[in-house]
Parts: sequence; C-alpha cells; structure tokens
Amino acid sequence: MYALYQNAGLKRSKRVTVQHSGVKFITKPGEGHGANLKQLIFVTVLIQFVTACSTVQVVNEYMPWYSGNQVESVGLKVNTGSAMKYAVSVDIIFAYDENLVTLLTSTSSDQWFKEKQGYIASYGVNMDVIQRQIVPGYSELLNQFSERSDLAKGVFAFAFYPNNPNAKAVLTEVATPWLVFDEAQMTMVSSAPGGSTGDK
Repeated sequence: MYALYQNAGLKRSKRVTVQHSGVKFITKPGEGHGANLKQLIFVTVLIQFVTACSTVQVVNEYMPWYSGNQVESVGLKVNTGSAMKYAVSVDIIFAYDENLVTLLTSTSSDQWFKEKQGYIASYGVNMDVIQRQIVPGYSELLNQFSERSDLAKGVFAFAFYPNNPNAKAVLTEVATPWLVFDEAQMTMVSSAPGGSTGDK
C-alpha cells in the first residue's frame, strides 16, 4: 500500500491518489484524508473477509470436528428365506480423494468387481475397502472403521450379483445405512430393518 501525497510546493488542484491491493482512490481537491482512510479500512476488511471465506473449508479439514461424510455404521442383511444359493460379495469403500469420488460415482458394480485390483493399485492410498461375504439369514453391523474414516469425501457400497450389474449405493450422507439383500438386488434403508441388530 502506498500513497502519493501533495507536496507543499504543489498547487491545491493536484489530486491525491491512494492505492491498496490494486484498488485506486482519487481524492478531489478539498476532500480530507479521512475519507481515504475509511475507504482503505473498508477494502482491507473486505479483502480479509473474502480470503477467510475461501480458506475456511481447507482449515476445517484439519480440525478435529471436521467430517467429510455422515456414516456412523453400516448394516448388512440377507433376507431369511432368500432363494440365493451363494454368498453375496459386498465391498464398502471410503474414498478420500475428490477425483476418486468422481470416478466411483460413475462406476457400476460390475465395473468395480472386474477392475477392483486396478482401482486399489491406482488409488489405494486414498481409499479404505471393507470386504464382506454374506449368506441368507445373516446380518452384521459394521461400526469399527479406520481412524480417518470421518475424513472420507465419499462412501460407496458395491454388491456382486451375476445378473445385476447395478447393485450399488452411495452411503455418504446416511448416518446408519442398512443394505438389505435378496436373490435379485440390494436395497438401502436408513435404519435397521425389523429384527436386525448385528451379527447373526
């Protein structure tokens, strides 16, 4: 910040120019410098406010109260009496990278299971993968995740069904999702289905 003030030898018709962060203020003859000071204070406060707003998200990510998702637990259940003759494979992915979140958002369950090793090789440091095999009549409540799980920017579930390539759910904004399976599909509900409380 600098100011060019009138020299004693200059005529009073000479204007005063004050510049702050690329913004110029020109005072007309006869105006006091108090107006300039008020303008400078206003601009300074405004710049600091805008800068603070643009960095608050970055700062929050390093604060203990920050959470990138709402997931507290994930329940799994295969309906009793299901005609399935095989276990269902289900993978739950905590993604910590925005690019990975974008990629998984557009990934089908079929793609995930076919290319899982490639995803892990490329993004392993930016994801946690929980793998489960579940059979009819079985339920499980998962609530022990990695210490960094709160920081995950996206949480996804993929289930492997030979005849259903789209058995996928986005869990990010759900606190206590349950994934319920039958012989044809996976359904997500926001709370425990009747009679489901944990391991069985």
